[in-house]
Amino acid sequence: MKFVQQPEEILKGLGIFSPDDIDLDLVAFSLNAHVKRKRLSDCEGHIIGGRDKAIITINSDASQERQRFSLGHEIGHWINDRGNNLTYRCDANDMRQGSFVKGKPRQNKEVRANKFSAELLMPNYLFMKCLVDIQITGERVSLLASVFNVSRTSAAIRLVEVCNLPCMFICWKGNGTRRWFYKNNIVPECIWPHRSIPHPKEGFKLSNEIEVDADKWIDGDDAESHVVIESVFFDGYDFFSLIWWRDEGQLLDI
Repeated sequence: MKFVQQPEEILKGLGIFSPDDIDLDLVAFSLNAHVKRKRLSDCEGHIIGGRDKAIITINSDASQERQRFSLGHEIGHWINDRGNNLTYRCDANDMRQGSFVKGKPRQNKEVRANKFSAELLMPNYLFMKCLVDIQITGERVSLLASVFNVSRTSAAIRLVEVCNLPCMFICWKGNGTRRWFYKNNIVPECIWPHRSIPHPKEGFKLSNEIEVDADKWIDGDDAESHVVIESVFFDGYDFFSLIWWRDEGQLLDI
């Protein structure tokens, strides 16, 4: 994705060549943005700025991983959307926006800020080093989350984005209703996950790299004759299924 300034350029310019050195307060400072943390009741982060300086406020009640992503998100606004009067208040819904929609400029700016944050926290030149032997599993997601100090959700989305194997990451409510999903470009546009699954208590049993029938998660008359590899985990609020196709030929038949 094109940004006014690429996250990798910013990090390398600060001499950051290890995940442990990704200090977003330092990044913000280098960009003339002052960071504050305080309890926020109506958003996860907000930014106020002019052309040269900005103040970013992050919700101190959020988890450390959420605070880091929110800070990366607001830095994304500062890099890409600055003007004479820059003001954004970004809530949890803004932080979940993942798809550009024609005719919705505000949503698209939130999508860009999210993608900027993900690349700032998990830049390709560091992230790809952890994928020498690509494993699309819950265990690998947990490892990536630990290495880059991000949530498992953020790590899983980033893994799906950069992976060269067909895969998909789906978020579900506890009642089996789909909240949202991400898939990489290898998965055809016509392949979608179910809007809901009929027996969530059974379907959401925690797993790691288990082979299951594709129709457990995927729509389509032919899905029942194919298989995917699943990993299922729970974050305390929602359930997540990370799936991938070992046999890419099956994607042509669904």
